[in-house]
Amino acid sequence: MDQLDQPGFPDVATAEDPVPNWGRLVRTDFGTAAWNKRDAGEISQTIPHHLVLFSFAPFANRETRLGGTRIRTASATSGMCEIVPAGADYWARWHEHKEVAAFALSERWLDKVAQDSFDLPSATVMSDALPVLDRRVAILGEMLRDELRCDADTGMPDLQLDSLLNLLGFHLLKQYGARSVKQVGAGLSDRQFRRLRDYMSANFAGTVKLDDIASVVGLSSSQLLRTFRQRTGTSPHQYLTRMRLDHARTLILGGPMTLAEIALTCGFSSQSHLTSVMRREDGLTPGALRA
Repeated sequence: MDQLDQPGFPDVATAEDPVPNWGRLVRTDFGTAAWNKRDAGEISQTIPHHLVLFSFAPFANRETRLGGTRIRTASATSGMCEIVPAGADYWARWHEHKEVAAFALSERWLDKVAQDSFDLPSATVMSDALPVLDRRVAILGEMLRDELRCDADTGMPDLQLDSLLNLLGFHLLKQYGARSVKQVGAGLSDRQFRRLRDYMSANFAGTVKLDDIASVVGLSSSQLLRTFRQRTGTSPHQYLTRMRLDHARTLILGGPMTLAEIALTCGFSSQSHLTSVMRREDGLTPGALRA
């Protein structure tokens, strides 16, 4: 039996090693950051760090368990992140290669930030560890990767790492802290978000209207825009575009279809439309990707 299929063999995160076996690591008093490419694996943790994982590639059927609840299975487009609050009993298993930027923020340090800057007793991060789109986390993840993949012998300056972790810590408190949750009110539930994601995934090749998406969960268009952005950090249109691009990338790399056929299959009006969107979002063209 493969080790991954046996219970009890995950990498175990600890307070001293919050991101075990995760490639290049950099440390500061505020926390730890890492970037790597990993094959299938498994991890468990109950540590005094807030863990933020940013995925550079799409993933399917990742299994997670938070706080002793049932195992959940989630898929996501590229550019999504998962946030695990400090002290959470968390387990995850993935079945494919992935590229990830990982940030582990010290609970003690973030509590102090919450007290000094937000007049809060502690840093209560409200997150369920399910994938969300968050462009600020994406920017910080890409900055970390750019630094760590350059020269393996060159360390990341302490001040630069401190700045990244400070920016991330403030963002977590403002976007996911207890105070912000009370201010914005109820958002999309996990069940509603899964229904929206499933609907968009099943219909992305055709015309998808905002009213149609909103009707899936019984909301008005304005309510959907507000709650969807609150949940994912982006708009339904941007989320759908990311889905289409991820599917187009898979077809470009893995099949004999022409680029014009791929564009239409993935919901773009033409090959030139696919090219302009991919250049804008990913910095390359379909032709360059295939080459």
